Amino acid sequence: MDKVLFVVDMQEMYVGRGRDKTTYSYDTDALIDAINKRISAYKAEEVFYIVSYKKGLLGGGMPKEGTPAASFPAKLKVVSKNIYSKSKPDAFSNVALEDFMRARNVKEIEFVGVDGGISVINTAIGAIECGMKVVFNEECIGTVFKDKANKCREKLKKNKVTYIHS
Repeated sequence: MDKVLFVVDMQEMYVGRGRDKTTYSYDTDALIDAINKRISAYKAEEVFYIVSYKKGLLGGGMPKEGTPAASFPAKLKVVSKNIYSKSKPDAFSNVALEDFMRARNVKEIEFVGVDGGISVINTAIGAIECGMKVVFNEECIGTVFKDKANKCREKLKKNKVTYIHS
């Protein structure tokens, strides 16, 4: 498996109907539709879902595992059981995910999901540190923290991150 798709933090809290629309103001219908198209372009075993869960009393803006806010929105295609959780912005803080990617000899990860200024960026940096090529599908990334994402963009381009529009 050379190339995989990471669907990051596509949970009710961030893209669902009950989300805080002031904070998460992106067009979720268009975002989910675009992400579903990308999911359809991959084999099921090549699609990985990364979810955020609050641990303990801390966890800032993360949902608690098992709550409606932590679930996938009904419109999102869920085609595999490749679901990895994280409690930090970098999904590679979950050692099981890193071990799986290495064991499968993954060379490239395409990123879609939210937020382009936090979890997507931090997980991409984690992937680069693990020696993987990173592709950002800009049409499929929702970003609240645009200033943060823009600051990281130049740094990531230097690390040979590819930006595409599907």
